[in-house]
Amino acid sequence: MLGLNNYELIFIGAALSWLFYVLYAGRRLAYYLQMAQQTGYRPERYWRWLRPRFNSELFWLDSIAVLALLACQLWLGGWLLPWPQITADWQIYLLIALPPLLALLSLLLWRRPPVKKPLVWTARAKRLYAAALIPWALLLAVQPLCAFRVEVDCYWGFLNPVLAGSLPLQMWLAVFWRQPWEEARNRKFVAEAARIIKDAPNLLRIGITGSYGKTSSKMLVGRVLSESKYTLITPDSYNTPMGVTLTIRQQLKPIHQVFVAEMGARQRGDIKELCDLVQPEIGILTSIGPQHLETFGNIETVADTKFELIDSLPAYGLAILNLDDPLIAERLPKIKVACRTYGVERQDADYTASDISFSPQGMDFVLHTAEGGSQPIHTRLLGRHNIANILAAAAVGEYLGLGLAEIARAVAQAPPVEHRLTLKQAGGFTIIDDAFNSNPQGSKAAVDVLAAMPGGRKMIITPGMVELGSEQERLNQEFAAYCARKLDYVLIVGQKQSAPLLAGLRQAGISPERWRVAADLAEASAFMRSWVRPGDYVLFENDLPDSYL
Repeated sequence: MLGLNNYELIFIGAALSWLFYVLYAGRRLAYYLQMAQQTGYRPERYWRWLRPRFNSELFWLDSIAVLALLACQLWLGGWLLPWPQITADWQIYLLIALPPLLALLSLLLWRRPPVKKPLVWTARAKRLYAAALIPWALLLAVQPLCAFRVEVDCYWGFLNPVLAGSLPLQMWLAVFWRQPWEEARNRKFVAEAARIIKDAPNLLRIGITGSYGKTSSKMLVGRVLSESKYTLITPDSYNTPMGVTLTIRQQLKPIHQVFVAEMGARQRGDIKELCDLVQPEIGILTSIGPQHLETFGNIETVADTKFELIDSLPAYGLAILNLDDPLIAERLPKIKVACRTYGVERQDADYTASDISFSPQGMDFVLHTAEGGSQPIHTRLLGRHNIANILAAAAVGEYLGLGLAEIARAVAQAPPVEHRLTLKQAGGFTIIDDAFNSNPQGSKAAVDVLAAMPGGRKMIITPGMVELGSEQERLNQEFAAYCARKLDYVLIVGQKQSAPLLAGLRQAGISPERWRVAADLAEASAFMRSWVRPGDYVLFENDLPDSYL
């Protein structure tokens, strides 16, 4: 054929098979890399995502390819290996052509599942992708390399789809064996950031933590303090050691007078690690709630971890605490540093609020201080929890010498944090975007905001809440019942999380005409647009990562 001998044909077929399978693997591994990124590059969390999906991630065409090639070789070989019976040209050509053909079909037919959050090609992501793809490609290269040395009757082309079927595990293995190197690399950068902080003795350092409210509080504190001081805050949700380290190394300059660091945690010791890096002098604790109970285990461990910030403050430090939270309030007598408290419900706090009103333009209330001061506040932010965040920012601002009028001006100019109760006009109806939220208190507060809007019907679109441990089913059930009592329509996203939400709706006695389960966000959005009328309101509440849907 084409003047080529059998050995040359074997090599060409094997090389094409290798090329198509590498391209196919590259596409699939990019998807698995995306899920590894969404699970924090942690092998145990990535495995929790992969394990229940493992059967569905084994592409059906890989299995067909294995069976087809084995059947062909057994048929041509008379059930014996090696196969001296393979002598006719058509037998040889069939055996050579099948592997690249099946590899090409795999490349063309595999479809990447729909995802909401795009893959970010960070330096770490690129290293991990190479660590997964290159060894796999080299292992697959055994076929064309061996084509120079083996007879046609010993061609093991069926091993290629076997290796292709291992792709879901290949990324997990890359995450697993790369982790020690990534951690060592990270420790070096963290140590460098700690030296930068140590070399800035006049820099005021503020730490903010809590089960929820910490990002909005950080933004408000940064906006208020920027009225009088050069202030740097960690961007977005950069609340891990590497996120804070990146901010310090790339953005902290000698001109800065204040550094505000958000501090997140998924297990005991995480806040202490961040405090060792930042060395905060002021600590703000916004809340303690049943979040990340899958890793914390129980609410007491959550409280102990959050209080690592307060315990790390120096003797001259200041703790600013949310008195509305009972778990924070009960530990107040044990705190050994100066304290200032705030609360929306607790009127005995140092900073309180009254005369609260909501509108599509935001909120208005009156801020009160323990010294008798008061100040009308207008903000574009929504939700009673954001009033608490403003009170925390006011406590920091007054402590550092700002007047209430200056604080009010700064708060009025503060933009809403993206995906945290932000208002958007869309073709005659209003969308309230609270997609970033994922906790019981904040979710109910968002429903209260929606219910308080004037006129129009109210719909919520939600997949529920996750990482609530043994409390997850109960809390989702309670949340759904709360929605049913306050809103006109409940649209649930995703079958996987729907059972407790549906139980809550039925418990509340909601009629079937007032709820629906959509397979994914695209289906939910399409139904929403067919339901809304001018003047209606739609709340997007919680936007779970793809790993949970």
